[in-house]
Amino acid sequence: MKKIENKNLFLDKIKPVLRKSKFSTINMDDMARHMDISKVTLYKYFSSKDEIIEMFVDHCIAFLQNADVQLQDEGLSWGKRFHMLYIQSLQCVLYMPDILLEDLKSVYPVLYDRLVTAELERHRNLRRFYEAGVEKNVFHPVNSTLSVVQDDLMLRQLVEPSFAVRHDFSLKQALFEFYKMKKYQLFVPDMLDSVDDAEMEELLLQTIQKISY
Repeated sequence: MKKIENKNLFLDKIKPVLRKSKFSTINMDDMARHMDISKVTLYKYFSSKDEIIEMFVDHCIAFLQNADVQLQDEGLSWGKRFHMLYIQSLQCVLYMPDILLEDLKSVYPVLYDRLVTAELERHRNLRRFYEAGVEKNVFHPVNSTLSVVQDDLMLRQLVEPSFAVRHDFSLKQALFEFYKMKKYQLFVPDMLDSVDDAEMEELLLQTIQKISY
């Protein structure tokens, strides 16, 4: 049990590096340095770089599989569940950026296919959420597939540093403005009061700070 806990702690240290670096450019010396351990200690816990990459992908898949559990909780308001959906979609983009997906597809195609399968299942769950909102007269009758695609495409654009430079937006401003667009796009007028903008602003700030850290 202690070994598993340590492996997870070491993996947490390397995750930010794996998200923004090409796998082919990282060797075990780099892994040990970023984990802040000796190479001897590294090999006590991990047999190879491939094992580390596979464990990293397993963590990404687990996040995708568990991300939307609360969306089905009818004890929560539609506004709170919408907040959760937005933050989870943002986290998916930040945890699994385009550079990671492209490199994974090229170097580890089997792991890439597993990750894509988990992502598609999450998208199915999101579509069910949107469709349930329409059935309950909470959401406008929007196309659920296009809503899911819009979330992913837009968020990937907004988190790119070049977007803030080109359009004179801070990351938080851009994400909050898109959130408001989604809110008015989705919720029927009588349900808009169920969505707390101040709460969403705080959630965004916490998420950005956590990722930056």
